[in-house]
Amino acid sequence: MVEASEYVRVVEQRQGQRIACLEEMAFANGSIDAAQLRAAADKFAKSGYGAYLKKLIGEV
Repeated sequence: MVEASEYVRVVEQRQGQRIACLEEMAFANGSIDAAQLRAAADKFAKSGYGAYLKKLIGEV
């Protein structure tokens, strides 16, 4: 389990993208709009994940 989590961390860091980010996939395929993505980012505002979501809509 530790090796798997380390692998995910390294891949995310090198690519600058999150693995299996549901909000990102939904935004990319048009299932949610920028306002809905912003609401999700606000929900996670105190974490790096929230910052990543805001970066997707150009707010960082």
